[in-house]
Amino acid sequence: MKSFINKIKSNFFIFKNILALSNKKKKFLFFSENKSYQKYSLDIIEVITKKYPDEILYVSSDPNDKINNFRLQNLYIGDGFLMRFFFLIIKADFFFLTLTDLDNHFIKKTKNIKKYIYYFHAPVSTFKNYTQTAFDNYDIILCNGKFHVQEIRKREELKNLPAKKLINTGYFYFDYLSEKISKVQNPNDILVAPSWNYSYKNFIDENFIQVIEILLKKKLNVIFRPHPEHYKRSNKILLEIKNKFGSENRFNFDNSHENFQSMERSKCLITDASGISIEYLLLFKRPVLYLNSKDKIHNERFDDFKELKSIDYLTKDNFGYNFSEKDFTNLDLIIDKSIKNLDGKIPLLNDFINDNFFNFGSTKKNFALIIEDQVLSNK
Repeated sequence: MKSFINKIKSNFFIFKNILALSNKKKKFLFFSENKSYQKYSLDIIEVITKKYPDEILYVSSDPNDKINNFRLQNLYIGDGFLMRFFFLIIKADFFFLTLTDLDNHFIKKTKNIKKYIYYFHAPVSTFKNYTQTAFDNYDIILCNGKFHVQEIRKREELKNLPAKKLINTGYFYFDYLSEKISKVQNPNDILVAPSWNYSYKNFIDENFIQVIEILLKKKLNVIFRPHPEHYKRSNKILLEIKNKFGSENRFNFDNSHENFQSMERSKCLITDASGISIEYLLLFKRPVLYLNSKDKIHNERFDDFKELKSIDYLTKDNFGYNFSEKDFTNLDLIIDKSIKNLDGKIPLLNDFINDNFFNFGSTKKNFALIIEDQVLSNK
């Protein structure tokens, strides 16, 4: 009964705060599902607050997701009805989101918003990892690289969609990581970070349990980092992993909102199809081992893009090291081999970065130069 009353009180204060803002139009609005997504917006927000102080409203469904910046306003909007109500009545010129399928779920487009802007939280291709309609309803997309421009224009051509404004910004999270990481590694730490995949019953390849077990038997330290979606969809498996390995001194279950600490400590990454593989490989220039499993294809119209090769495949084919279940017993030897294999490819990797990603290492600086002329203008 007490918790029910507290819930009522909480919802009342959220509703009161929403109403207080209903007639106050902010120039910029940002929405974050939870604190783990905050880091993808911080560089964008830093640029905007310097040019337009007190013009940003940052809203989240997570009460702990607040940005410590006196030049903006934080607002917790909860979830369910109150969140939907907020998005129907709030007014803003520019709404920045890293949430796909705008207008196909709880966030509906309204006339109260001048432009809806998408920024990426992964350096992956649009036509492989997302639903076919994921980006259709955005007005502006801040593109990581030339591959995003090609993919989105192809989708518009296939479905005769209005042309969106595509801006060559680069991937903001590369800048964020570059400023945070020390690149000091522990020679015995292995980062295991599986992706989430609709193709699996529990949205996760359960072979990773065996991978962890073998690595520990090889006297290697394992940092296991779930994907944020696993907490929504795979709690049963995560609990199984905690119960099975939680007492092991060499095992660390990383549930922090930040991932750079785990990346900088580890000498290699083991994944299947997670976007962290591209971040890890390009920033740290350390090997990524890909467990051969069911391909992560969330677009039911994936074959429409057969003339294009996803950045995921390009990265994996050129610089990744593949292994399968038959290789599990020799995993320590494969790790050593992958390190030597990548060492000889660093010049090629640098060329790959420059060829495929805009403004690598200078995305925030470039954004500050173009925001008014390219993002905010009506050109």
